[in-house]
Amino acid sequence: MDTCSANSGLGKEITTYAAAKGANVYMICRSKERAEEARDEIVKLTANDNVKIVLADVSEYSQVKAAAKTLQTLEPKIDCLICNAGALLNEKRLTSEGNESTIASHLIGGSYLLSQLLLPQLKASTASTSSSTSTTTAPSRVIFTTSGGMYLTPLPSWEIATSTAPDHTYDGVMAYSYAKRGQVILAEECAKLHPEIRWMSAHPGWTLTAAVEDAFGDEKKYLEPMRNTWEGAEGLTWLMGREEGLENGALYLDRETQVKHMAGPFFSEGRFTKNSEEEVRDFMENLRKASGLS
Repeated sequence: MDTCSANSGLGKEITTYAAAKGANVYMICRSKERAEEARDEIVKLTANDNVKIVLADVSEYSQVKAAAKTLQTLEPKIDCLICNAGALLNEKRLTSEGNESTIASHLIGGSYLLSQLLLPQLKASTASTSSSTSTTTAPSRVIFTTSGGMYLTPLPSWEIATSTAPDHTYDGVMAYSYAKRGQVILAEECAKLHPEIRWMSAHPGWTLTAAVEDAFGDEKKYLEPMRNTWEGAEGLTWLMGREEGLENGALYLDRETQVKHMAGPFFSEGRFTKNSEEEVRDFMENLRKASGLS
């Protein structure tokens, strides 16, 4: 069973690919109307009726918990979880639970909380595969859809990252970059904590999606040349099905691992965007507390 956020853009491309390969797919979406429209298109195109909808806004942690409970009721194991939800906002927006929407959707709710709640199903998939008579094993995997925007910054203090610092001036691009840097660190740390699962972050390249259109408008020309949604999604779909050779905790782009920091001369591996071990430990503890996990 695969699950991803998917009624448009990269998510819809990934869902279509998985359905075309015969997967049992769950789409986590906010809008019932848009989700049903996308599902009907995907089913018609792929002739796969096993495309289902779980309604949830992943920036709302109570809804993430409800969605995870639904999935756990329906499926004993999950082979692949793709965390692709989120938005790039020009103005600060709070969820009904009082959290800044960008980091709540991309990172805290849509990546950390969802994946941690589904750990039993992810581990069950790996255990089932490992006990089979097949000569190759394909561990379950979690893929966080990150962005090249994370190269702009290390992860700042928790208060800056979550836009709760006193007198903090909100910058939508930087809020997005903080969340995306956080996803890269999260993949690294989860690979250490749960090595039986493959945890990866993946950059789709600069892709023209509705979210980019909304965020940048005419300014998107400065990101050209941009990929179409399938070109952006292809590397993520490869990670979904690859059986061997994946590096746990790695950042991928176009089927290859990439450096996670480009702050040195001529965009070489640098130190400016690296966080200390203590900062990473604090980050993981703050994720746990913010998401309400005990």
